[in-house]
Amino acid sequence: MTQLPEFRNFIAGDWQATTPSAMALTNPNDGSILGYQASSSAEQVEQALVSAQQAFDQGSWCLAAPEMRAEALERIASQLEGMAEAIARIDALQNGVVISQTRQVAAICPAAFRAAAGVLRNRDSVQYLPGTYSDVEIARLPLGVAAIITPWNAPSGIACHKIASALAAGCSVLFKPSEWAAGSAQLIAEAIAAADLPVGVFQLLHGSAMVGSRLVRDERTRCVSFTGGAVAGAAIGKVCGEQIKPVQLELGGNNPMLVLPGADLDQAAAAIVTGLTTMNAQWCRALGRILVHQDLSEALLSKVKPLLAAVRLGASSDEQAQMGPLVHRGHQQHVQQAIDRFRSQGADILQPTAVPASQGFYLPPTLVLGLSPELTLDEVFGPVACWHTFASDEEASRLANQTPFGLAAYVFGEPEHAWQLARTIRTGGIKINAISLLNLNPMAPRPAWGKSGLGDEGVVETFEFFRGTRVIGVAG
Repeated sequence: MTQLPEFRNFIAGDWQATTPSAMALTNPNDGSILGYQASSSAEQVEQALVSAQQAFDQGSWCLAAPEMRAEALERIASQLEGMAEAIARIDALQNGVVISQTRQVAAICPAAFRAAAGVLRNRDSVQYLPGTYSDVEIARLPLGVAAIITPWNAPSGIACHKIASALAAGCSVLFKPSEWAAGSAQLIAEAIAAADLPVGVFQLLHGSAMVGSRLVRDERTRCVSFTGGAVAGAAIGKVCGEQIKPVQLELGGNNPMLVLPGADLDQAAAAIVTGLTTMNAQWCRALGRILVHQDLSEALLSKVKPLLAAVRLGASSDEQAQMGPLVHRGHQQHVQQAIDRFRSQGADILQPTAVPASQGFYLPPTLVLGLSPELTLDEVFGPVACWHTFASDEEASRLANQTPFGLAAYVFGEPEHAWQLARTIRTGGIKINAISLLNLNPMAPRPAWGKSGLGDEGVVETFEFFRGTRVIGVAG
């Protein structure tokens, strides 16, 4: 039976005890207590900041040859490959995502470190342009101490992508995982510690938003990369704006799926189920709004209903389950309150999926029908999608661009028509005729528009976020 590891901080090259909080960590499958959230003292945060700054100033990592750093990243990748199943099981236990999907996320961990090593080997840190008196040197250099704060929904994969990119760039890393799903972070830190990086180059600090705030606000932290909710993202963005500190934010989305005339309705119906069940729709690119041509709406809905009724909703450890419980009771209540609000506004609520008889935090995939689009602009971050119809391409594009978010969109239709309409949608990534967890190409950027974030993510993009440019030349 999977159990949580002992939560320990990794500070200045040593493992240190954490302070248990009063906030219980519960098993989303049955509501039982797994343990308690861990925290870090103000003294531990200060020690980590001092150690990170010293490591950067000494230059043993940031000034090391790219090949040396790349080899270290590959050692970490090798460690993580042997931990993949344990990471997947701990993530499933903590956030309720079914094991078949947490395995996909866990596989990202070693791949992220290998990809960062590849970027490090293949991108020059220094380039030259001709100048009047000498060549002009253009160098890309690590920004310094980097704070990395990650969410609970895909904790291992997101963390490894950010950490690997920052280490490849030459930064010293302070890593704070979500207090709701820090189990896999412990294993990731153990893999990095085994690679024998210089003291202070990588450190793990457990804790709530209080610990994250201390890291973000400290002026020794020179850049921040955050994935998480809009409220926390706005607070981090405000602090970084006041300090003129580079910040990378990947926040939420209320992502539309457009079904055009000529779409394969069986394909579209299956995609709706995928969009409502993948990662329990606790995923920033999950399906939020379904926009269907008015002539197709009834036929598509008749295909979706039996597919939703057939969804296997079960424990996150169930190898056959398509969808598991939500992460914790508070989030289940948050999503249920959104459904209740839609119902009070006059919506028809469609929930044909059977829910297990359990004390777990289960909530069936839900369709919300009959509301004005103006009432469905906010993100729910759960298995809830609002159904609307349109009469023309112009109306479809307007509805797709109606929310303040711009992370993902999905367009179903005849390919040429779908491409044409996709180009009118102001969002970071658009997939045609499919909804899937993985990126269109591993090297493609993951942009965010509007309130969905700030700054692109991606193998190259996140690596470059952690670097700044210096130009030197003879002027006279």
